[in-house]
Amino acid sequence: MIFDVLWRRPLLQRPAPTATASTPDGVFVHERSTRLVCLDPADGVARWDVPVGTWPRAVVADGRQCWVISQDRNELRCLDVRSGEVHWSVDLPRFTAHIVVAGDRVLVGGWRGYTALRAFDRWTGALLWAERHRAATVLPAAVGERVLVGEPGGSSVRLLDVRDGTEVCRWSLPEPLVGGDGQWQAFVAAGPDRFLLRCGARTLWQVNPGAGTAGEFFRHDRDLAATGISTVGAVVWARERHRGAVALDLTTREFRGRVSVGPDVVGQVVPAAAGHVLATGRPGMLLLVDDAGRPRERRLVDQQIGGLRPLMPGVLLVAGKGTLLAVDAATPTA
Repeated sequence: MIFDVLWRRPLLQRPAPTATASTPDGVFVHERSTRLVCLDPADGVARWDVPVGTWPRAVVADGRQCWVISQDRNELRCLDVRSGEVHWSVDLPRFTAHIVVAGDRVLVGGWRGYTALRAFDRWTGALLWAERHRAATVLPAAVGERVLVGEPGGSSVRLLDVRDGTEVCRWSLPEPLVGGDGQWQAFVAAGPDRFLLRCGARTLWQVNPGAGTAGEFFRHDRDLAATGISTVGAVVWARERHRGAVALDLTTREFRGRVSVGPDVVGQVVPAAAGHVLATGRPGMLLLVDDAGRPRERRLVDQQIGGLRPLMPGVLLVAGKGTLLAVDAATPTA
């Protein structure tokens, strides 16, 4: 049946992990307060287990490398995804967070405005450049060898060349940029050269870095939640305050429908074989809907859900209450 739990991994810590990464070859999760573990996506069995320190601010995996910044260690470490061996580590200023991989560069910094942006060679850890002044930015987004950055509540978005930190382009926003604390993406890819972002209380804005253009994507007639956007196929999902989420057509930008599930929707909307999946925090419910938001299936999978992401085709990764779960999202209900 759809939403059957395929495997469950107790993390022996609370709350749910906020820094989790996955690739087709592994799931990287913090557990037991100080450990980073690589799990087999198929069965949840640990492949390696290494000490990394307390509560990582960021964990990112790409190809054969995994990068981590922990709260109690002012350093960026690059691990081998196959063995957990440390390839290199570099010292960082205190309170550094955000990790974004763009080509051969790893960009860090800008979290809450505590540190300047700086870029390292992904293979050696050599410092390539650093901005002179501290700058606050939402979690940047990679665009090839460039990155989108923007200050939470700011009036513009910048495109930087990650090779040397130079500004390539800047766009003015009509309303303040809505950005989280690094726990969700402020810039959401909506195709090979288009990103969506939230502005003000009701607006979705779009930026096309390659063309150097920007403009309004959608303006709602009611307030949206101060959280991220999701794209699933040809559908854009935006959460409303105190209600649920609205579905928009990615091509025509027209309103498709709405799903009303109350204010406790968590994480992103993710794809399933038969539609789209939303999660509620308490109780930890998964809800399958169609392209217009019409409910198809729902199932309680845990006492509490703190996050939801695709793991591999037909399988979702769910952060539960002190656990990590892999859930079937492909098998239809009998």
